[in-house]
Amino acid sequence: MITGRDNLQLINQHLHQAQTEHETAGLRLGELHRQLNALHTETTERYRQLARIRLDNIQAGQLVSRLDESDQAILKLLEQLKGTRRDLQEQIQAGTSRQQQLEERRKELERRRDEAGEEMRHQLEQARKRIVETDAYRRQQDRVRELSAVAGHADEKASRAEQDRLEKGKTYEADDLFMYLWKRGYLTPNYQAGWLTRRLDGRVAKCIDFARNRVNYHMLQELPRRLREHAVKAQQTAQLESQALQTMEKQAAEAAGISSLQAGLQDIEKQIKQHDVEMEAEVARNRRLLQDLNALNTATDPVSKQVLELQVAALQREELSKLLLEARSSPRQEDDTIVARLQQIRQEQHRINSEIQSLNTYLQQQERNLRELEELRRRYRDNGYDAYDSHFPGSFSLGVLLGQMLQGLMNSDTVWGEVGRHHQGGRHGGGWDDWGGGPGGFDDAPGDFGGSGDFRTGGGF
Repeated sequence: MITGRDNLQLINQHLHQAQTEHETAGLRLGELHRQLNALHTETTERYRQLARIRLDNIQAGQLVSRLDESDQAILKLLEQLKGTRRDLQEQIQAGTSRQQQLEERRKELERRRDEAGEEMRHQLEQARKRIVETDAYRRQQDRVRELSAVAGHADEKASRAEQDRLEKGKTYEADDLFMYLWKRGYLTPNYQAGWLTRRLDGRVAKCIDFARNRVNYHMLQELPRRLREHAVKAQQTAQLESQALQTMEKQAAEAAGISSLQAGLQDIEKQIKQHDVEMEAEVARNRRLLQDLNALNTATDPVSKQVLELQVAALQREELSKLLLEARSSPRQEDDTIVARLQQIRQEQHRINSEIQSLNTYLQQQERNLRELEELRRRYRDNGYDAYDSHFPGSFSLGVLLGQMLQGLMNSDTVWGEVGRHHQGGRHGGGWDDWGGGPGGFDDAPGDFGGSGDFRTGGGF
């Protein structure tokens, strides 16, 4: 058997792993963009060298001045980006630290809840043992069983009579003449007709032996109704006695101090819910910060776009194209060295852009995984599946489902459906209706209470 807390820990492990992988990929992406910026700076410097070699002092000075001006604007924006990235990373680290603290706080609340739940379960078991040994409870239990059996037999007899009415009544109801006299109320005080109609109806009645058949059909209609009335009264009587048994159980629970234990458990449950609200708010805040950082790392934020536009504009100048063309056709070794390096830079940029594209795809998948895992954890906690009395069969493997979800083979809705289908127990912290045979009350007490497998022995109808 797998506890609900074990599965919650499994979800948290997958979530932390996804967060780590997402953070690692984001850092690598940021580093690649920094490499691209460095290559751009070097490209500009190589063009400056070409200008000084191939152009006269005036032309070279004008071109270098424009390149320097562009680079200064780019460097200023890059410094701004650097500061923004640093602030975001600090906020994310602080948020991650707060989440860890909140996780530890929740573990402490879970420990207190489990202790309170086990204490309540223990006291319920002791109350169960005490009350089943009393003569009054046994007499009431026997009475409930006896009346339940009577109600069950009465229900069976009424059901058989109702079935007979449907089957045996078909013969009468198929006879148009019989049904005509029956609906007219013939041979009853409700029958009204003139003298001619009475004579004609009398002849018809003799022909089909209506008087005898009417008695039989009347009994066929009346018997099920009376048996059903009797069954309902028997059921109501049994329910009243069952409620009396539940009252005895409730009194036993109150004498065992279950009321105060339950109130304490409910208080801890309330603290956990409030804590989860705080945690979800922190998770949402951190998610927004990660999205902002991802925008910087993928160069999709407004400042990064502005930097890219300036870089493209600086390197698309007509003078630079001419310089490069002339340098390629020149036999000078200085030109060849610069041109060769520019070609290497272009190849490096192509390689880095390919890796950036792959990382962007990977990050999108990781962001989806984080959303799915966070949604699954939220549902799991909101429904109390991590409670002290929550468990799953040993054959249920949440790890396999999570692996398939992270591979994109299913979503959190599908996984949640499987979790709900296999979940067992976890009914706790309710009101007094939960005790004395209600859902989640003494029904859940260990053992065979009163020989029926639950605390309330009245059964159902």
